[in-house]
Amino acid sequence: MRFFKTLINDIRYQIKYGFYFLYTFMSAIYIAILILIPRQYKELASSIIILTDPAMLGLFFIGGIWLLEKGEDLHKFWRISPLKPIEYIVSKAISLALISSISSVLIVRIGVGNSNGLLYLSISVFIGSIVFNIIGLIVASYARSINHYMIIVVVPTLLLSVPPLAVAFGFGHPLLDVLPGTALWKSIAGSIHITKNISIWHWIILVIWGGIALLIATIRISNAMQFEGGENG
Repeated sequence: MRFFKTLINDIRYQIKYGFYFLYTFMSAIYIAILILIPRQYKELASSIIILTDPAMLGLFFIGGIWLLEKGEDLHKFWRISPLKPIEYIVSKAISLALISSISSVLIVRIGVGNSNGLLYLSISVFIGSIVFNIIGLIVASYARSINHYMIIVVVPTLLLSVPPLAVAFGFGHPLLDVLPGTALWKSIAGSIHITKNISIWHWIILVIWGGIALLIATIRISNAMQFEGGENG
């Protein structure tokens, strides 16, 4: 019950600061773009859009949320709160992953006109977004400001996005398949029929990466919040 209350509060917080509005606005733009793209390019374009925007927006947004909370001195209350670090992390990751999944489904359904595989798509984006969000939160815990975060998040963003983009354009390698970004893109591609096979193996890869990221985040976020309300320690 405590976790679900935290999740609802996170969603309200994100609505308050306009994160959901930004998701809606960006989704509308991408839908309009996809409607104008020739039919033969719609699926590939939508897969890249979903990978690099709805799925990865949370990576940037979660950094902003962490720093907003830090600036409002909310982290110092963690010491007296019964909320566990893992609950804090998972709530943040899930709340943003939910809107990422909804956004991706709307983009494909309206922009591409494809109604098949939407359940698989939503689950894929949901799992992938959770992984990306947790990584973003880890990075944010080292940031001194929004500008600093936007600088230091560039490297993990490139590591997550460049390999799957290479695969999407035919420059694949078996080693790239074990990376979270590639696993997510292949899940997206399978759901909208760019590739022939839909494999649960890609979900397994994402879950493994999510477990690793969650373990690191639990240690890091706990330490960050223990020192002066979230200052790096």
